[in-house]
Amino acid sequence: MPYLFTHEEKSERERLAAIEAACDPITIECLEKIGVADGWRCLEVGAGGGSMAQWLCGAVGPSGRVVATDLQTKFLEAIDAPNLEVRRHDITEEDLEPNAFDLVLARKVLEHLADPSTALLRMAAAVRPGGWLYLEDSDLASFMRLSFPHSERFKRSYGKFIEALSSAGFQPKLALRLGDELRAVGLRDVILKGLMFEASGDSDLPGGKVFRMTIERTRERMVKAGLLTNEEVDQLLADIQSPELHAILCVHCSAWGRKPGNDE
Repeated sequence: MPYLFTHEEKSERERLAAIEAACDPITIECLEKIGVADGWRCLEVGAGGGSMAQWLCGAVGPSGRVVATDLQTKFLEAIDAPNLEVRRHDITEEDLEPNAFDLVLARKVLEHLADPSTALLRMAAAVRPGGWLYLEDSDLASFMRLSFPHSERFKRSYGKFIEALSSAGFQPKLALRLGDELRAVGLRDVILKGLMFEASGDSDLPGGKVFRMTIERTRERMVKAGLLTNEEVDQLLADIQSPELHAILCVHCSAWGRKPGNDE
């Protein structure tokens, strides 16, 4: 199934930048707990705009190596780092070199895949014994807390938005299962952390911008499928920016686990 958000759209770099602004501090904090250090060999699957690949290049230093893969690599190719290798790669179809990386990272990748388990097996196989696999995704459907005068209208439209994403292969509830997914592929010392925050419609937080831009990018799919009219999409966008809206719409999850060493 084709990826919903192609890099050919002019607004996609801006959407990726909003994701980076919202998620990079979370990802970096977790990777520092894992202990990414000089000389590590790291792989980022679905590296997107490249902010974490660039951070990893600095964290592993000149003696380390970072491989950044994606279906579309033009944003990654703009990064100037001597220890970075950029690859065009489809994790749903192609294997990676086995037991090769101290860290494999995939942020907001598995949630977009109709068959995340196969991709996860490929990622786990690429981790060296004793190395780490780190995943990060957002659960958009398991939990909602809403304070809004037009809550029923918002819930209906938001539900149709999630339905449109799901029809493109998106897994809206995968994130809460990431710990189980890591254990299922044999990883140990698994940690799952979830973060939620109340978004206000009149705030300019990066997470709110990601929601707005993602809704706009799925407009055509929603309208063509008869889920929402153009006018209803406009109303949803207005509602999500209303100063009367106070909502928790997602749980952003980070999970990581260690591949057993050869002597374990």
